[in-house]
Amino acid sequence: MIIETEWIKHQNHYEDYLELEAAINACQEGIYICDADLKCVRINSAYTRITGLTGNELIGKTSTELEKNGTISKAVAVIVKKDRKVVSLIQKFRSGKNVLVTGTPVFKDRKLFRIVITARDLSELSQLENQLNAAEERSERYLRELSLYKEHVKSEKIVANSQQMKTIINFIPKISKADSPVLLLGESGTGKEVVARLIHETSYSEESPFIKVNCGAIPGDLLESELFGYVKGAFTGASEKGKPGLIEIAENGSLFLDEVGELPLKLQVKLLRVLQDFEVTRLGSTKSKKVSFRLICATNRPLKEMMEKGEFREDLFYRINVLPITIPALRERKEDIIPLILKTTEKLSSRYGTLKTISPDVFKILEAYHWPGNIRELENVIERIFIMTDDQSITVKDLPSNIAADKVSKETYTLKEKMQIIERDIIEDMLKQSSSLREAAKKLGIDASTLTRKCQRYGIIQS
Repeated sequence: MIIETEWIKHQNHYEDYLELEAAINACQEGIYICDADLKCVRINSAYTRITGLTGNELIGKTSTELEKNGTISKAVAVIVKKDRKVVSLIQKFRSGKNVLVTGTPVFKDRKLFRIVITARDLSELSQLENQLNAAEERSERYLRELSLYKEHVKSEKIVANSQQMKTIINFIPKISKADSPVLLLGESGTGKEVVARLIHETSYSEESPFIKVNCGAIPGDLLESELFGYVKGAFTGASEKGKPGLIEIAENGSLFLDEVGELPLKLQVKLLRVLQDFEVTRLGSTKSKKVSFRLICATNRPLKEMMEKGEFREDLFYRINVLPITIPALRERKEDIIPLILKTTEKLSSRYGTLKTISPDVFKILEAYHWPGNIRELENVIERIFIMTDDQSITVKDLPSNIAADKVSKETYTLKEKMQIIERDIIEDMLKQSSSLREAAKKLGIDASTLTRKCQRYGIIQS
């Protein structure tokens, strides 16, 4: 019975040994253990990987011997035994590796029993530090970009439910890494300026200027002085101090040329020279100045057709068309229509302090409408309905007649909706042709009171 008990104890000790051995070898740090006489009794596989030394070279040898034969530069175990405390130092091995080692004394009955030395490869630590720094930089950049996108969604600057707009949004971080010119194409009212500002804010800090110039709203001669600036006495009426141009003011920021297709040919030549040399010369001056800015252009005109007609310079087109982005018309991104309506309604509710809801039938009609004026038209229509409607709920009768009667969208209506649209159109037309409501009612063959009720139902204003 005693023999059996001792055998069980022996088995338990052996299992504990195997478990300890597995744990030591699983450790990614190098482990070197020596006894009180500084003789190496065990190392793990990580120690061999880090130092290049094997068990055959170390087991049974003392730290003093290893230091004398040049295997290690300085024996940390000798210092630990002397000072009886934890010691760390940089140890150079015969392989040429520099390793950070830490020796820790282990006591038994207050006497030194073992010294456990851990080893960390400095090159691995340096590599991990570099990876950590790179990861932190990426994390900060992603958080900055995510914060920017959340800010834009929150402030209703951009809606991207459709796949087309999501593709554009995903493209912007790539653009922000470069300073190449961007050309925004698309119909009027699609939100080109909104995208231009998003590109700018993703590329630069808050302090960097965003200078917008509407090339179609400023006469050619005035536009030249606005863009390039002038010196004292450059022309009659010029300021005595001179004036920097908008190109100079856009330094280290973005210059947004809206309606760039309206830029006169003479200014196209001068702009091309600026983009080629990144130098600007003020009117009346012979001295040029170095400039640095990101150019963003936008147009709803067909620049390629204009090139063929000689209305737009080919060399300038290829200079500004480095990163083209075509913003789709609202009718091509119908998934964005309802979110845009909701955001516009929310903004108006906040502005006027009145909460209004929109009926499902209205959403259906507005989503089917072709929106020739795109987002600008949609926002104007919603604001007009919001202001003119007395009720808290916006219904079909509140819609403008041109939208309600749109032939393209009629096929999506129910029979009742179609009848309401037709009836409203007839009433509005008859009122325009008549001098009074009573006359219109007589022509329609109904009572004046009936016509009054119908006008109220459809939100028709009686003159």
